Amino acid sequence: MKNIDIAEHFQKYFRVIYADKETLLKQVYKIRYEVFCEELALEKNCPKDVEKDEYDAYSYHFLLQHIPSGAYAGTVRFVSPPSGHPEYVLPFEKYCLHSVDKSIIDLSTLKHGTYGEVSRLAVPASFRKRAGEQKKPYVIGNYNQQASEDNKRLFPYIAIGLYLTCCALFINKQLDYTFVMIEPRLARAMSRIGIVFKQAGDVIQYHGRRAPFYITQDMLSSNLKPEIMGLYSLINNQLATQLPFRNGVDADLAI
Repeated sequence: MKNIDIAEHFQKYFRVIYADKETLLKQVYKIRYEVFCEELALEKNCPKDVEKDEYDAYSYHFLLQHIPSGAYAGTVRFVSPPSGHPEYVLPFEKYCLHSVDKSIIDLSTLKHGTYGEVSRLAVPASFRKRAGEQKKPYVIGNYNQQASEDNKRLFPYIAIGLYLTCCALFINKQLDYTFVMIEPRLARAMSRIGIVFKQAGDVIQYHGRRAPFYITQDMLSSNLKPEIMGLYSLINNQLATQLPFRNGVDADLAI
């Protein structure tokens, strides 16, 4: 499929929405509740249809809407602590910092406010899994055999679209590093489309076997596959009309 075909196909079925209003945030938290509380039982004691935490206050939240049905096919957040508040940290800094190899990257040497974390990527089951993968929050390249034919065909675009949304935010916000706690096999799958993360530490038990990974702007720009560049550009253009950036600064998150 040609570059333009991928972008055009995505544009026909999906739109990226910056969830900056309460009505949209309710949809974000509801999807997360369905996936992380009801389905995977990773989070406990959450109010009905609301899975949220302290990091949401300084995160950018996104929804991917399935245009034909109007349903939301996924959500992701990008946690971005404001530079003037060193007390605000990333989720993996609080729970997984012991797994990071300081000889690879030492967070204590990074300037606060120059890095963020991709977090809470969730795709509803109806848009996601194939039979036998009921306990996986997302899988690149697979789909639910019981889902509609459209959803089977469209699933790969959802996870890729959500990650590219965070890539576009990362670039537009002019950050130096983005971190993510993921399974190494997912990192390998993402590398096939050119989102090449570098592993920064050991695999640990954190909602499954995960390791810390990071990416820089240079790593992203030099590795993104040509067949994905058109899709990235489309998503970036969709976000450009929604994000309140001025030279990389977003006053909305200046806590």
